[in-house]
Amino acid sequence: MTTLVYGLGESGVAATRALTKRGERVLVADGSDDERLRDTLAALDVPGVLEAGPDVLDGIDRMIASPGVSPRNPVLRAAGARGIPIVSEVGLGLELLGEDARVAAVTGTNGKTTVVDMLHHMLEASSVQHAVAGNSWRTLTGCLEEACTARLLVLEISSFQLHYLQNPGFEVAALLNVRPDHLNWHESFEEYIDDKLRIFDRQRAEDLALASAGDPIGRAAIDTSGAEALVVGEGDTALRNGRLLLRGSHLADVNELRFAGTHNHENALFAAAAAQRLGAELGDIREALLGYESRPHRMRVALMRSGVTYVDDSKATNPAAVAAALASLDVPVVLILGGSEKGTDFSEILPGLGVCRAVVCQGEAGPRIAAYLEAGGFQDVVHRTPDLKKAVERATEIARPGDVVLLSPGCASFDQFPGYAERGDAFIEFAGHHRKVGR
Repeated sequence: MTTLVYGLGESGVAATRALTKRGERVLVADGSDDERLRDTLAALDVPGVLEAGPDVLDGIDRMIASPGVSPRNPVLRAAGARGIPIVSEVGLGLELLGEDARVAAVTGTNGKTTVVDMLHHMLEASSVQHAVAGNSWRTLTGCLEEACTARLLVLEISSFQLHYLQNPGFEVAALLNVRPDHLNWHESFEEYIDDKLRIFDRQRAEDLALASAGDPIGRAAIDTSGAEALVVGEGDTALRNGRLLLRGSHLADVNELRFAGTHNHENALFAAAAAQRLGAELGDIREALLGYESRPHRMRVALMRSGVTYVDDSKATNPAAVAAALASLDVPVVLILGGSEKGTDFSEILPGLGVCRAVVCQGEAGPRIAAYLEAGGFQDVVHRTPDLKKAVERATEIARPGDVVLLSPGCASFDQFPGYAERGDAFIEFAGHHRKVGR
């Protein structure tokens, strides 16, 4: 049998190495041709074709498609027309891993990397041996030996990777949410939904299917999945009065946690439900949650001072990210906006400004953003400062106990800082040094 690996990115290289290690006949190909691809091909030491067209399929028995290659690609379309089986790199990895391995898979438009990261920390805290692979992590075919040894795999899986996956039968399958996305890859939103729902295919009665009470697509799907269905945000697995509950057991109070946002609290419940099913003890899950910090500059609690929580979301470099941050908070917010001027439309954040006690506009884009918000009827909450340091000072003066001072700038950082990370670090430093008058 000859397998064509199409796409010479990270997943294609890993799949090729896994197949050649097993002694299988492999041909590699890519639709482009550049120096990096030629170097990659030379390092693999297998037959290969660059700038490949549909004729590369001659004599091929199956095809491994890299996730970055759309099904509308001419070679993939031709493979489908010829009846050549198409497998994703993840699908190949699961095949090589074998049916005896336990797999917990997490997908969703937003939040899947965070949930997998939280789950990883919970399993570590409970000394449950496991491997982590998938979308934002390592390629599965690149860590098969570790996964085989652990016999438990935590897998972050995207719609691209699910597209060609047939009947996976995951022990734990979590669908966090489904929103319109990647419509340049999928034929339609309906196809995107269908691919996301593949995560529940062939689950058994003893398996666990997780969905969010706030996501009607996932909520409807798990009722017919055949597995035990657990709806996060409903019944006794939910956030109630500032307390995270898992199947009725108290996990943590939100004010004990080092991460912010109702979406992250829901992420924590998804991870906790999966961890418990996979063998983690409740006390260890709680310990992992209390020690968990969001990835730097992504809705991360920077510090608390005088009853005010400072949240670093410097990675939010576009208005859509700011809108998501505001939607995740249910306390008064002093929002810091602004940075490099890109002429971006900020209309997307307007519905979320009702939670804001104040909006401090700073940096190069600050004057334009401030004028736009004032024209939109928010003149009573808009403040202007020249730079981030002054913005933190003004925000600290305005904030009251119980408030969040949120750096979610909606702009790049290059007017004042080399990157968003440096901006986030400066925000933390400024917040730590500035004291409110009279405190």
